[in-house]
Amino acid sequence: MRFSLLGPVTAATAAGEVPLGPAKRRSVLAMLLLRPNTAVALEQLIGSLWEDEPPAHARTVVQGHVSRLRAVLAEAGAEAHGVSLATHGSAYLLRLPEELVDTVRFGELVGRARPGEEPERAVELLREALGLWHGPALSGTVSTPPFAAAAHALEERRLTAVESLARAHGALGDHDRAAAVLQAEAVRHPLRESLVAALMPALYRAGRQSEAIEWFHRTRRLLADELGVAPGEGLRSAYDRILRSGARGRPVVRAEEPPSWHAPQSLPRRPTGFLGRDRELDGLTRLVDGPAAGGVVVVTGPAGVGKTAFAVHWAHGRDDAFPGGRLFADLRGFSGGEEAAPGEVLREFLLALGTPAGRIPDSPQAASALYRSLTAGRRLLVVLDNARSSAQVRPLLPAGGECATLVTSRSRLDGLVATDSARPVRLRSLGTDDGVALLGTVLGPERVLEEPDAAAELVALCDGLPLALRV
Repeated sequence: MRFSLLGPVTAATAAGEVPLGPAKRRSVLAMLLLRPNTAVALEQLIGSLWEDEPPAHARTVVQGHVSRLRAVLAEAGAEAHGVSLATHGSAYLLRLPEELVDTVRFGELVGRARPGEEPERAVELLREALGLWHGPALSGTVSTPPFAAAAHALEERRLTAVESLARAHGALGDHDRAAAVLQAEAVRHPLRESLVAALMPALYRAGRQSEAIEWFHRTRRLLADELGVAPGEGLRSAYDRILRSGARGRPVVRAEEPPSWHAPQSLPRRPTGFLGRDRELDGLTRLVDGPAAGGVVVVTGPAGVGKTAFAVHWAHGRDDAFPGGRLFADLRGFSGGEEAAPGEVLREFLLALGTPAGRIPDSPQAASALYRSLTAGRRLLVVLDNARSSAQVRPLLPAGGECATLVTSRSRLDGLVATDSARPVRLRSLGTDDGVALLGTVLGPERVLEEPDAAAELVALCDGLPLALRV
């Protein structure tokens, strides 16, 4: 006879599975198996079976389940295996050889494994132990906090065994297999830092440094978004060790240096069907790359003229020019709702630049100061779309002399021109030829060629505004 808790709660003999009945009956058996050869009080069973207030007849229900369990175990020949379910006053005791319970066998196998001393033997033992699992622990029991806590504790033991198995593979030099074991679990448990902290060096030793680094930043972002916390010491230490070691055949990258592979890229996708504006695009490039390189450029024009598409299209074509990364924020200045507060945007920028969430200052002024210190020395592009005022933009300007800021607005933002030497680029409506070409991307060039006069008339009626033409 065998009892399983590492997956669906079952009891089985050579003749097959014992019919345990409904969830509450399986739950009574599970609670007794979690404490084999130990008396479990009736009140504890009642508290485990009902999350809220138990019914008035709860004692009778539990007694009925115990009675039925006793009967089905007897019918399955439990006595021949040394299994009996006894009543001790107001408690119940399940007597049995403990090796019949898979949780006990699992613990014994894991306890005998020594990944550092006998890695080959440890691999065998840990594989056998993990082979006892057939799904989430305590499946089929009632959904109450006591069973959830017990299932969580068992899952923690399983994950610890997985980490030990990976260490054993690593000790044998099989880093690819160590990484495979850990990566499968890290995908299922993305917030478990110890898994990722073990996975990163395994990937690095397998020659997959970029994957190791990406796992750190993915986990850092997830911790910030889901829990509002920064990576713990174990995860940070794993990251720092990889940076200090450097990739194979490459120079060591110091942990305090912002590496090129971490350059943030938060631009929206490149606008499809963008055409024309060659003169304005060339003019913007000259302003950014000219003698007064970097600085602030304000793209202005009426609503619907295509300022956002123009800025994003230009920025996508400048990947090599900004190795420090490209940041984007919609300031919502003319969106009809609440404008984006500088503190809100600064938080997103600081996260993108690698700042742990727990280290971002609450004060917008302090956050702005940290942002300026992080952008100093970078060649970074910042695109601030849909700005209403100079005051909304100013805290978001990077500090680096080689940084460039591209602002779009319906307003001229004269304050930026006066105090920050911003240079304007004015977008006007499309001419007839460009407007007709834009219609061709929407309606199909054949349709436009068939009716050139109507196409030109439509461009005129829409005042050459790209948004109106697309609509």
